[in-house]
Amino acid sequence: MHNFLDYLKKDNIIETLISQGINKQFHKDFLKKIIDNIEKSQNLIQSSSESINYKSNFLNLDLFGNIYERILNHKERKALGEFYTSFSIVDCILNKIGYDYKDDIERKKLIDISCGSGSFLIQAIRRLIDRYKIIYNKKEIAELSLKESKSIIQGVKDNIYGIDINPIACVLCQLNIQSVLFDIFKIIRKYEDNFQFPKFNINNTNTLSCNERESFNFVVGNPPYLFIRDIPIEQRRLIESSDFDTKDGQYDYYQIFIELGIKFLKDQGFLGYIVPDSLLALSNRSSIRKFIYNYTKIKEVYHTGPKFDDLIVSNIILILQKERLKEKRERNIIQIHYGFLKKHQITQKLIEKWDYKFLINLNSMDSVILDHLNNKFPKLSDLINSENFTILLSRGTELGKEGKVIFCTKCQKYLPLPKKELKCKVCNSYLNEELIETIIYENFTRGKERNLKPFIYSINRYKIKDLKYIDIEKQGINYKNLKIYENRIIIRQLSEHNLISATYDKDFSLTSQSFYNLKILNSNTAEINHLYVLGIINSTLLSYYFIKSFGSYKKLFPRILIEKIKDFPIKIPKTNEERQLARKIGEKVSLLLNVTEMNSNFNLNIQKKIDLLVFELYQIPTVNQEYIFDFMNNLN
Repeated sequence: MHNFLDYLKKDNIIETLISQGINKQFHKDFLKKIIDNIEKSQNLIQSSSESINYKSNFLNLDLFGNIYERILNHKERKALGEFYTSFSIVDCILNKIGYDYKDDIERKKLIDISCGSGSFLIQAIRRLIDRYKIIYNKKEIAELSLKESKSIIQGVKDNIYGIDINPIACVLCQLNIQSVLFDIFKIIRKYEDNFQFPKFNINNTNTLSCNERESFNFVVGNPPYLFIRDIPIEQRRLIESSDFDTKDGQYDYYQIFIELGIKFLKDQGFLGYIVPDSLLALSNRSSIRKFIYNYTKIKEVYHTGPKFDDLIVSNIILILQKERLKEKRERNIIQIHYGFLKKHQITQKLIEKWDYKFLINLNSMDSVILDHLNNKFPKLSDLINSENFTILLSRGTELGKEGKVIFCTKCQKYLPLPKKELKCKVCNSYLNEELIETIIYENFTRGKERNLKPFIYSINRYKIKDLKYIDIEKQGINYKNLKIYENRIIIRQLSEHNLISATYDKDFSLTSQSFYNLKILNSNTAEINHLYVLGIINSTLLSYYFIKSFGSYKKLFPRILIEKIKDFPIKIPKTNEERQLARKIGEKVSLLLNVTEMNSNFNLNIQKKIDLLVFELYQIPTVNQEYIFDFMNNLN
C-alpha cells in the first residue's frame, strides 16, 4: 500500500462509507461516478499524500470536493446554496479566529455546521497535525511513534466536527480527512495490520434540527446562500416552527446559520464565516445584525468582493467572539478591512446608533454628517404620517418593463409573465405560452385608443426620456391607484452616474414598478411642494446620504428601494430665510425641468447652485460640503 488510492481500493473504503451513511439509490449512483473519477484523479490524489504541511499543499486542499464540483454542475450547486470555498478564504478565516498550530488547539474543539466535503475541516486538521509535531518535538511525520500517531488521529476525532445535510458531501468529507491523515495512518499500519480509521465526527443530519449540545471553541464555514423563496418548503417549515430569533420577515438561509453558529459557541469562542455582504445594511437582515450585536463582540469585518462562481454575490468575512457582558460588547473595537488598502476601526456601540446597520465604510466625518442629517431633520415617512401633510408614495404598475402578460384560462385573469416556470401564482395551474401578450405599445394602436394611456418607459434626472403607451384594462394586472399617476415626482430605482434620478410630471402617465411615484396632495407649508422636494431628492447631499446609509460597502450605487426613500431627511422650512432658500431651490428645479439639453454647462451650473442652496438649508459646514463633493466625484 504505497498511496491513498491503493488504500481506497484494497480496503473497500468508499463502499464501507457508503454502507454506513448512504440509503438512497441515487446517492449511491452519484458516488459511483465519483469512484470512476478517482481513477482519473490518481496523480492528484497521490501528490496529496506526499506532503501534509498545509503551506506547501494548499493546491490540493479539497480533492474530493474538486471531483464533486466537476460532476455536479454550477446550476445544481447553486440550487442547493452550495459554494465550495477556496484555500485563500479558508486559510484567512482560520488565521483570523486564531486557529494556529502555535497555540494549544489540541485542547479546543472546532466545527463547521455546513461542512460540505470539508474544506475548512481538512485545513484545520493540517494545522492540528503541525501542532502535534511541536508537542512531540518532531520535524517530520515519519519521525512519529505508534503511540504518537494514534494520539493524533484520536485528537482529530475528538476535536474536529462537521455537519451537513448532504450524505454525499459527508462521505467525501470522511475521505478527505483520511487523505490528510494517510501518512500517519501508514505509520500505524506498520505495527498493526488491521488498524482502521475511526468514523470521524461528520454528522449527516439537518443542522436546523441538530440536537448537538456540545459547545465549541471555534465555528467556521461558508453557510448556504439561499433566499427565503428558494429554501425548500420542508426546510422553511422547520425554521418557522423552531425558536430561531432571526427568522422574521424575508430571511436568508445564511442568517439562520449565523444564529446557529453563535449558539454552538462557548463563551469567548470565535466564529469565522464568509457570507454575502447583504448582511451589512439590507433591511431584511436587521434581525441577524441585532442578534450578532447582542451576543458577540464583532472582531473584524473584511469586505472581499465576489469570491465564487456567481459574481452577483459579493462577500464579507465575518469574525465574531461570543460575549455575555454588554459593556464589553459595546466597548469592543471592530477592525474594518475594505479591499487590500483601506482599513479603519469603529466602536461596536456605534452600530446601535446606526439602527444596527453595519456601515463599515463610514469614517468619523461620515458619522458626523449622518448624525446631523438623521437627528436634525424629519424623515419623509414622518411627513407621510403627519396630519399636516397628505403625501402618497407608491410603486408603479406591477409589470415587467417589457409589458408582457399572460392569460390564465382557469382564473380568467391576466398576470405578469412569470420569470421562471409558466405557472399561475394564484391557482398554480400551467399557463399556455400562446396566450402571452404585450400591453405596452410604441404608439397608439388602432382599435385600442380608449384603453391606452401614456406610459413612462425611462427617465433621466429632471427629464422623461422615453414615453410609450399601456393598455389599462387587463383584468388581473395591478395598475395601482390611477390617482397617483398625475402631478407627482417620479423616482427611478437605478441611479444615473451614481446620483439619484428623479423627475416631475404634471400630466397623467403610468409607470412600471421600477419607478416610485411621490405625490404631495396637501401641505400646510407652501414650500413643501413637488419642485422643492424634487430638488432635495436630486441633490448631491441626498445621493451622498443614500449611498453612505444604505450602500457604503458597495462599489456601485445600490438599487433604491421604497423603504429607503421613506428614510430621506426632508428639511421643513420654518424661518423667512429658510423659506426663501426653499423657493430658490424650486425656481432652479423649474429651470432644469424646462431645458432641453441636460449635459450642458448651464445645467451643471444650475445643479451646483441647487446643491449649495441645499447645503445651506441643511446647515452643512463648508469643510463637510467639500468632503461630500470630493466623495461623490471620486465615486463617479
